[in-house]
Amino acid sequence: MVEQALAPLKNEVANRVRQKLQSLLPLVAYACEQAIRRVVQNESLPAQAKVVSLVEPHTQIIRRGKPTPKDTEFGHKVNYAEVEGGFLSDWQVVAQGNPPDDQLLPAILHQHVKRFGHAPEVLAGDSGLFSPANEKLARQLGVKHIALRQPGAKTEKRRAYEKQRWFKQAQRFRNGIEGRISVVRRTVQLARCPYHGFAGFERWIGWGVIAANLVILARYRRKRRRRPKPA
Repeated sequence: MVEQALAPLKNEVANRVRQKLQSLLPLVAYACEQAIRRVVQNESLPAQAKVVSLVEPHTQIIRRGKPTPKDTEFGHKVNYAEVEGGFLSDWQVVAQGNPPDDQLLPAILHQHVKRFGHAPEVLAGDSGLFSPANEKLARQLGVKHIALRQPGAKTEKRRAYEKQRWFKQAQRFRNGIEGRISVVRRTVQLARCPYHGFAGFERWIGWGVIAANLVILARYRRKRRRRPKPA
C-alpha cells in the first residue's frame, strides 16, 4: 500500500528530472560545438556567443579593468544611478554583453524624468559616460549642469569648462558614487546572486538596492537623533 501511494510522487519527481535533463541537452551540444570551434579549429568567438554555464545560460562574460591583463568575471553588468543623499534611484541589469557606459546613460536619464517628473539639476559621471549625443540629450531634457569628463585631447574651451567650480564639485559627488557601489556589494552581499534565471538576477539586484536605501535612511535618522539640541 505504501509503495502504491508513493508511486505517483516518484513518477512526478522522475518527470521533473527528465524535463530538466532534456532542457540541458541543447546547451551541452552547443558547449561541445563551442569547444571544438575554439580549441580544434582555433576560431575566435564573441563573448555574447559563448555559453559559460549550463544551469545559468544567461550568464555573460565581463572584462573589467583598463590595463592588461584584465579581470574576467561572470554575471551581468549593472548600472546604478544615485541622487542627493546617497540614495540609489535606479539600476539597470544589462542582459547581453558588456556595452560601453555611454550607451546606458540615455535610459537612465529618461527613467529619472519619468520617476521624478523633471530632469536632474546636475548630471555627473566619468569619462565612460561622455559622448556629444549624451550631452545633447541632457540639455534637451533640461539638465542645467552637465559634468561628464571628456576623454582624450581637449580644446582650450573644454578645459576651461571642466575647471569650473560646479564641475569639480559634481565630480567629487561622482567619486562618492564609485564608493557607493562597493558599499552596496558589502552591505547587502550583492557579489553573488543565489536566485536562478535572469529574472531572478534582476530581482536580487532590486532587493539589494531597496536594502541599501533602507540602510542609508536608518543611518540618516540615527544621525539626526544624535544631533545635540541647541541650548
